[in-house]
Amino acid sequence: MCSSYVRARIRHVEEVCQSDGPDDFFTGPDHDVYEVLVEHGPTAAFLDWFQQDDPYDLCRIGDTAQFIDLGSAKSPQDGAVIDFTFDEFFPRWLEAVADVAKAEIARLARTALSKVNGET
Repeated sequence: MCSSYVRARIRHVEEVCQSDGPDDFFTGPDHDVYEVLVEHGPTAAFLDWFQQDDPYDLCRIGDTAQFIDLGSAKSPQDGAVIDFTFDEFFPRWLEAVADVAKAEIARLARTALSKVNGET
C-alpha cells in the first residue's frame, strides 16, 4: 500500500445569503465558502492544482486557501478528503502549472503583437 504524498480536507466555512438588514447588508449572489486544509504535503502546490482542476468548480479567493461555490451542482461535502500518492499528484500538478504557463505565454504574445501592430 502506498502512503499519501498530499492529503487535504475541504471544510465548509459559511453560507452567505443576500440580506437587507443593517447589520449584515449584502447584495451579492448567495454562495458557500469552503476552506481547503492541506493536512500533509506541499500546500502551495496542492492549492495551485486545486485552483486549476478542482472537481467541484469552486472559485479561489485570491491566494488564500478559501474557495467559493456560486451554485455548482458538484458542491463538496463538509469534511471531504482528497488524497494522492506522489505518482498520482505530480502529473496532475505539472499539467495544471503548465496550462497556467501556456496561458501567460499566450497573453504575452498577444500583448507583443498588439504593440507591433500599433494597437494599445
